[in-house]
Amino acid sequence: MIRNLHSLSFVVPVRIILVLFAGVAQAGRPVEVNQHIAEVFTTTDVPIVGEAGTNSQAFHGQAEFHVYELDRIRRTEANLSQGLPVDPEQSKRVVLQRFQQLSEEDRARMQRAAMGLAKAMQYGVDRYPAIVLDGEAVVYGVTDVQTALAYYRAWRQEGKR
Repeated sequence: MIRNLHSLSFVVPVRIILVLFAGVAQAGRPVEVNQHIAEVFTTTDVPIVGEAGTNSQAFHGQAEFHVYELDRIRRTEANLSQGLPVDPEQSKRVVLQRFQQLSEEDRARMQRAAMGLAKAMQYGVDRYPAIVLDGEAVVYGVTDVQTALAYYRAWRQEGKR
């Protein structure tokens, strides 16, 4: 069953919006109650907080999570463009040289940002910070994965699933 995402939103007491993604839900398959997948959509200036922000092992057994810094490509491009010569051909060579000298870590971050932008579009996430849980609900305005998981579990217990 496919539903309009906007017609399925509601506000919980803490003014966090959860949106049901019925088309992405894993209907017919048993859902593991303790293990969740959390996808965090944020920017470099709005980092995740709590245990997830400092320790990726903090949720072992509770949640697998992925962080997508949506502005990483733009920030890298800005860094590559700093102090360029006025001559367009010379600028092109300098940028190409700088791009070739990017570390593997920077390249991986850019790739994750591109993947995050695509996933945000796929899910219909229209603002950040946002945490998508199990591909079926999004919690807006929260950067603490533990808090988002608590809202999500309460929402599911209310029978909203």
